[in-house]
Amino acid sequence: METRKRKTLEDFPKFTVAAVRRGETSSTGYTEFELDGRFDRAMTDFGPHWFWLLFGESDCLTAALKSLDADTNTAVLTTQELYEPRVAGLTLFYLSPAWQAFNVWMVLDKNWGWKKLQFQGHDAVAQDYEADEVSIVAGREIKIWTKLEPAEGRSGTTRHYPATDQTSPPNPERRVVPSGWGHEHCDLCRSHINAGESGYCDPGDRWVCESCYQLYVEPRDLAFVDEL
Repeated sequence: METRKRKTLEDFPKFTVAAVRRGETSSTGYTEFELDGRFDRAMTDFGPHWFWLLFGESDCLTAALKSLDADTNTAVLTTQELYEPRVAGLTLFYLSPAWQAFNVWMVLDKNWGWKKLQFQGHDAVAQDYEADEVSIVAGREIKIWTKLEPAEGRSGTTRHYPATDQTSPPNPERRVVPSGWGHEHCDLCRSHINAGESGYCDPGDRWVCESCYQLYVEPRDLAFVDEL
């Protein structure tokens, strides 16, 4: 059986920065910077609005395409930053906005802190709300939704489900749902890690399934970015 070659950052599209130009600073304190440079290959699949540029051991920028010369692969990119990015002369690695920059670093960093654990499930906090527009879910008109978040654990994580009752006003009171947070998602393949199943958890309460850990994290293989 042929062994698949491990994907590294060197296999990603590269953008070498020739110069950085400072633009205007907004009222929020962010300054627009233009990055002049050249891609190492023809680029046609940019994110609709922005994409990641990775560099160093865990650094990144969010950038947008301002102009591109398809004949030479030279381009002008823009990024909004509080401070001037020190990237002139550096080679940056393109990552699709379908991923988060930490998805790459969590696989490459040998000291990320993964631990094999059994997911136990825990209580959730639920709150109903009414959306501005009607959505069609499984043939039903849905306007009342239930927002679910873990009672403890990863902060800022929410899930949204159609409320069971679509005829009564939404219940705005926060209420505890015992064992309502019954699964986590693998950060790489989005499969469920259900209560009672094992996976790998990092110090930020992010999870990857056993399969993705063996396929990507253990060998430091970035091939998962090609799976979407």
